[in-house]
Amino acid sequence: MNLSLRTSIIFATLLGLLLPSGVNGYISLTRQLDNAQRQINNDHQRIADILVLGMQEPLWNLSPDAGKPLLDSVVSDERIVRITVNDSTLGLFLEANKPERRRGHLHSLTRVVSKQGSNIGTITIELDDGNATTRIRSEQRLYLAAVLLQIVLSLGLILLLLESRIIRPLAELSRQAIKLARRELDEAFTWHRSDEIGTLGQNLDTTRRSLSELILTLEQKNLQLETDLLGRRQIELALRTSQDRYRRLVESTRIIPWDANPDEWRFTYVGPQAEELLGYPLAQWYHEGFLSSYLHPDDRHHAYRLFSETSKEGISEFECRFQSSEGKEIWVLLTASNQCDANNKRTLQGFIIDISVRKQAELDMEHYRNHLEEVVEARTRALASANHELEAFSYSVSHDLRIPLRTIEGFSQVLLEDYIGSLDINARNYLARIRSTTHNMASLIDDLLNLSKLTRIEVRSQPINISALSAEIIDEFRSLQPQRQIEVRIEEHLQANADPKLILIALRHLLDNAWKFTEQTEHAKISIGANQVNGQTVFHVQDNGCGFDMAHANKIFSPFQRLHSQSELTGNGIGLAIVQRIIHRHDGRIWAKSQAGSNTFFYFTLPNKSQLNNHLLN
Repeated sequence: MNLSLRTSIIFATLLGLLLPSGVNGYISLTRQLDNAQRQINNDHQRIADILVLGMQEPLWNLSPDAGKPLLDSVVSDERIVRITVNDSTLGLFLEANKPERRRGHLHSLTRVVSKQGSNIGTITIELDDGNATTRIRSEQRLYLAAVLLQIVLSLGLILLLLESRIIRPLAELSRQAIKLARRELDEAFTWHRSDEIGTLGQNLDTTRRSLSELILTLEQKNLQLETDLLGRRQIELALRTSQDRYRRLVESTRIIPWDANPDEWRFTYVGPQAEELLGYPLAQWYHEGFLSSYLHPDDRHHAYRLFSETSKEGISEFECRFQSSEGKEIWVLLTASNQCDANNKRTLQGFIIDISVRKQAELDMEHYRNHLEEVVEARTRALASANHELEAFSYSVSHDLRIPLRTIEGFSQVLLEDYIGSLDINARNYLARIRSTTHNMASLIDDLLNLSKLTRIEVRSQPINISALSAEIIDEFRSLQPQRQIEVRIEEHLQANADPKLILIALRHLLDNAWKFTEQTEHAKISIGANQVNGQTVFHVQDNGCGFDMAHANKIFSPFQRLHSQSELTGNGIGLAIVQRIIHRHDGRIWAKSQAGSNTFFYFTLPNKSQLNNHLLN
């Protein structure tokens, strides 16, 4: 760091005066800032704990309105800038943003909201420390004013002493040094001081006399150097011309420079890499008939056009093939610059670039493209054959497998009707089990066929009323079991855009599960409703039946997976798999939340195109 003498002295003096007080003030203000920061962190943690406890139920029940009063109460703290509550499945759940409160540094804290061992969401709190640091900044300004006042007083005293004893003598020395730079060496430098600056001035006069003698000697040497430089320039010009040519020779080995005489149809210069390209001696490239002999016959028209006298000035390039000494075809990219000199004589120069690897890659790509088309055609035929076999299998399942089942059921019925007197109680029980098993087998075959058909049924979406379909299914269940006393609540005007036949099947399975799982519940309740989350409609079917453990939630949508024994609840365990496949066919999602012996929620979405686009944009 280059500092003037005045600046160095002032800086050293002020540093010695202000360093102790500055260190003391810095330590005091730092301690205050640490205490304020510690208090802010404690308040931040306390607010986060309150929100984590208060947002468990709203997140679990997907009820933003239930959590909004707590959010508004917490946001009343002037230090809070922003609070966001996110659902682990649906994203943003609640948000409060007060950007106008930001005055200082922003502290962010994120906490996870858990319930029953599952992470159901996160809470992020951003808190501003502006108010806490305002008082400390005020003290900093007062301290800074005191330091500045001390600097001004010290600076005045220092400048007074420097000006009289150091600055003015140094200015005189500087003026005399400028004279030396301007070669004003005739006037002697006079000094009458006996201190260090006076000695420096006397030495400066000695330097003046030495420079006067040296300049006279340099002028004589300069005349001799000018003569030497003239010869040196001529040598550098010759070296530059040679360097330009050899620079092209040392470039990439795949780029071969060349010059040609178009009037004689032959190369005048070719890079030494040409020997490796075709395998011919370099001298053979300079023969007049080289192009006509070793250029591929189908590509010679390019050379005729290039070397023709009617060619216009400019840069041209084309791809062509040379025949190597081994009989191979070598693809090259030939670039040429066609110019005319001052005597209107045409010259050609350019580069030859080996592109054999690229051409081979293009041929391989074309071969691969043809092979890929064959593979696609073969796969298409295989797929058609597989679909045909699947249809044949479905026919076999629906007809051939039913024949032995009907035979078993018929013979068991005959035994029960015609030989009932000859059978003991164990035999009758065995026949009853055989008939029950055949009925279950027939039901299983029907479920398998229905599941396989879902992948081939065309989805024809139209506006449907979920509330009306649900009421129709509940009425059917009540007619089959009029003795059941069950409370059913169906939210009105639940609308969706979907295939009515498929959604009817999905709702029937969901409500059938709720109907069965509440058989052992004293005050059974079933509700069908929907919530709006981030502009998306989320439907739900809720019951207060036996529930299930969320540790097995990933199994409930798999075919033949049952969380309860056959003796407890009937069914083949394929209904929820059918529901999931129907929802996925509508580009929707389905998931469940439950706990053993308590409420069970099945959530699903049926997004139309506009909702799906908005969700993707968000």
